[in-house]
Amino acid sequence: MRTEDIRLEVRADPALLRCVRALLERYVTARGFPAERAEKVVLAVDEACTNAIRHSYGGPCDEKVELRLGSTDEGIEITLSDDGIPAPAGAVARKAPAPPDPAALKPGGLGVQLMWEVFDDVEFRPGDRRGNRVRMVLRRPAPGPDGPAVRSRKKEGEDP
Repeated sequence: MRTEDIRLEVRADPALLRCVRALLERYVTARGFPAERAEKVVLAVDEACTNAIRHSYGGPCDEKVELRLGSTDEGIEITLSDDGIPAPAGAVARKAPAPPDPAALKPGGLGVQLMWEVFDDVEFRPGDRRGNRVRMVLRRPAPGPDGPAVRSRKKEGEDP
């Protein structure tokens, strides 16, 4: 069963994201995730908020970004919604993991891939009326025979 623990509306202003980051960090650790994992969640959600402000609204404005934090027995769910311009499908598609080419790097584009990397499930949908909705799910590791398991996100072929 899913419980909505927090619903927060924030004006689309990057200066207010500091408050969102602090709330997220405390929420994720209070739900039993280690601090290292919480830091990655905070960074990915910060990128999602920044994308809403920058791309959906075209910059800081008086519009709102809504953040919903919910919990289940299996983990947490974070949903971010805006009422701006819908994101093109290609901008939110999952891409094959590959080291970025330093010569091709430019601002933007890495935040969406970070969301895909940090969360177990990511769903991008158009908003109810307009805009965007991003649902991000983080599952707790399954307990092992000796207690909670430590889940590794190491990709096949990586060094230990």
